[in-house]
Amino acid sequence: MNSIKLKEWLGETLPKHELLARSVSSIVENLLKSNSVDYLAVTSRVKDVESVVKKVKRKGYKDPASQLTDLSGIRVIVFFESQVEKVSNLISDAFNVDLKNSSNKDASLLVNQIGYRSLHFVCDLGSKRRGLPEYEGLDGLKFEFQVRTVLQHAWAELAHDRNYKFSGKLPKAAERKLYLYAGMLEIADRGFDELSSEIDTYIQDVQREVTAGDLNMEINSINLLEFVEDWSRTRGFPLEHLELKDGLGDLIEELRLFGVVTLAELNELIPDDYVKRSKNAGVTTTIYGVVRDWMLISDWQRYRDNVPLRWALTLGDDVIVIDYLPAAERAAFISAFQDTAEEESDESDEVDEECLEEASQ
Repeated sequence: MNSIKLKEWLGETLPKHELLARSVSSIVENLLKSNSVDYLAVTSRVKDVESVVKKVKRKGYKDPASQLTDLSGIRVIVFFESQVEKVSNLISDAFNVDLKNSSNKDASLLVNQIGYRSLHFVCDLGSKRRGLPEYEGLDGLKFEFQVRTVLQHAWAELAHDRNYKFSGKLPKAAERKLYLYAGMLEIADRGFDELSSEIDTYIQDVQREVTAGDLNMEINSINLLEFVEDWSRTRGFPLEHLELKDGLGDLIEELRLFGVVTLAELNELIPDDYVKRSKNAGVTTTIYGVVRDWMLISDWQRYRDNVPLRWALTLGDDVIVIDYLPAAERAAFISAFQDTAEEESDESDEVDEECLEEASQ
C-alpha cells in the first residue's frame, strides 16, 4: 500500500478507532467497578496519521490493515500486582483476545533481567457485541490493552515511553544505575502487593473479632471503621458513607486525648438508646459525627478541656448531645463549643495573616 492509499485508508479507519477507544474505555471502567477492582486510571489513545505512516515504513508492513493491531489502545493502571491478573481475566472474558499478538513483558524477561514490565493484549469486541447498534462499524477492529501497576507505569514512563534521557544506549555506569533503580521499583511493587494482602487478612480477622465481641484491641483506622460499621449495621443506624477516610487518624487522636485507646473503651461510651433518640430526631451522621457524639455525651467537659477542636458547631449539630444533657448544662455546652470554634477560627486567621506578611517581606 503506497503512502497516498495508506493515508486515505487511515482517514476512513481512524475515526472508527476513536469511537472504538471511547466504547472500550467505558466497558472496562464498568467492568472494574462492578467487580470491585480499585484502579488508578483507564485511559485511551488513537495513533495519528503521521506516526502510523512512520511505523508502516519502519516495519515494512505490506498489509497494514491486518498487521496494524494498535491503532487504538487502552491502558489500565491498577495499584497492586495481584490486580493485574484479575484485570487480565476480566479482559479475556469480555473481549476476543488475539493470543498470537498479545504478550506479557514481565514473563519475557530473563531471570537475570530487570526492565520494562507490562501486560499487553490485542483484542476485538468479539461476537457478543456483534450486531449491537452502538458498535456498528466496529466489528473486527483490533485494539491494544496495556495493564500495569502504578510503579510499572512509573518505570515505563520514566525509562521507556517518554523520557528521552533514558532512551537508547546509555553509558554502562548510567545503564547499571538505571537497572538497579528499576529493581528497587520491582521489589517495592511486590512489597506493596504483599502488604495489601496482609491488610486484607487483618480486616477479615478484625471483622471476626468485632462480630464475636472481642474488642480488646488498640484502635487504628481499620478496626475503628469496622467496629462502627458493624455497630451501625447490626442496629439499623443509617450511617452516612464516606469515600475518603483520611480524617480517621485525626479522630483516633481525639479519642486518645479523650482517654479512649481500645475498642472496648469506645464501646463503653455508647448510650444504649443512642439509635432510638437519633431516629426520633431524624439525625444521620458519618463515622466522625457518631464517634464525637459518643465522646460528648459521655463527658463534653473532658472533651472541651483535652481535645483541640477541629470542627465547628452549626445549627442542628448539637441536637442529640443536648438531648442527653441536664437542662442546666445545655447553655454552657453551646457556649463552650461556639466560643472554641470562634477561637480556633481566629487563631487560624492570625496564622494565615502572619504567613502572608512573611511571604510579602
